[in-house]
Amino acid sequence: MDNRDSIKKRICHSRIISLRLKDRISQLPDEILTNILYLLPVKEATRTSVLSCRWKNLWTYVPSLIIKDYMSSPEIELRPVRKCRFTLDVFRTYNPSQELTILLDYDGTTSRDVNEWINFAMENWVKMLDLNLEQYYTIEKKFPVMKDFPLTKLFLTEVNVIGEVLEHYVSNCPFLEELYVSSSNSLVNLRLVDQPPKLSIFQVAHCSNLENLEISAPNLVSFGYVGPKIKNMTLKHVPLLSKVAFGGKYCESIEFDSDQHASYLSQLKKLVLYFTKEVVDRTLLFPYKLPVFCNLKKVELKVHTYLGQSLLPLIALIIASPLLKIFSLELEMDYSHKPSENEKLVENYNIWKASKHPHQCLKKIKWVGFDGSGSHVDFAKDLLDVAVSLKTFIIDTVYPNIALSEDHAEFIKRWQIAVVAACKIAQAHPGINYFIDC
Repeated sequence: MDNRDSIKKRICHSRIISLRLKDRISQLPDEILTNILYLLPVKEATRTSVLSCRWKNLWTYVPSLIIKDYMSSPEIELRPVRKCRFTLDVFRTYNPSQELTILLDYDGTTSRDVNEWINFAMENWVKMLDLNLEQYYTIEKKFPVMKDFPLTKLFLTEVNVIGEVLEHYVSNCPFLEELYVSSSNSLVNLRLVDQPPKLSIFQVAHCSNLENLEISAPNLVSFGYVGPKIKNMTLKHVPLLSKVAFGGKYCESIEFDSDQHASYLSQLKKLVLYFTKEVVDRTLLFPYKLPVFCNLKKVELKVHTYLGQSLLPLIALIIASPLLKIFSLELEMDYSHKPSENEKLVENYNIWKASKHPHQCLKKIKWVGFDGSGSHVDFAKDLLDVAVSLKTFIIDTVYPNIALSEDHAEFIKRWQIAVVAACKIAQAHPGINYFIDC
């Protein structure tokens, strides 16, 4: 009897162990497993192929292929190229990928490799192609593009491409909606006139040799340009354009040469500007009169500034936007730069007197990088003077970056000053919801 009970217990115990060791993950549907693999780096996803026959080729069915490799050792610099070719060959055999992203940082890539990857993307009808090679490589070949090629997003970063080649590709992609080109030294002239027809987002950044840019896009909603001044930039037939972002030297054109933006300024709802400290100083020396942004609802300013620099000229953007509801300011401080005497000149200009221009629509202000210095406190007071209907004021104080700080104690002191100054501002102007992030 005892022997039978013992056998039953062993059988029961073995069943429990079997249940515990049973591979339940492999029983999940392919859709769930491929989504899990999608979250893994390609290197880790490919390792799952040795688990069992169930997993052998499963990794090739992920909807997005992302190949990353950052190499610094010259003796193995060609390995990422070979690995990339092998991975693409496997995907070509088993399953076309919907999205292809290649991010490589080394000196082993050739123009032939880049052209080969573009050819792979077209052969497999990818919907999103993202090439970020961290070096300057050239797309020099015009591949024949199949009719109704489904590409909807194209991102080219640090890949040289001339305007003629880029125009060839985008004009043959009728479904392209997003186009981003960055750090292409070969791009000099670019003309996108009604092609592609569905283009809604277009950004150009750090193309230092760009001279002429002509855009006619009936469905364009968002446009951005960051870089030097260019000879000719024409935006025409952009009835849906509601957001623009400008940075670099070209950012000054909004202030000092607004006529070239006259065709679309009245329809803008969001404006993003990246100011340098030189632009702010120039504004102090040469006061200007901005055009009226009659439909602008949100302004985002990202300003590189220094300790003691006056920010009062930025009030002009609020005054020029009668329907503005949200004003966002993000400062990047340069504490090594000495304060300029130019800020004293601002007292001579009545345009900067905020109390003379009450704003009835501004409801929310967000300030990232408030350090409690005199110029920052003065600007905060001017913001509160002009925003007579303000409901919310978010103040994000400067927090010391211990890793980069040469003087930890000095940064801690500056941060404490910022917190105290923010609290005093809140006490002096009650009736507003303050959120002080410290």
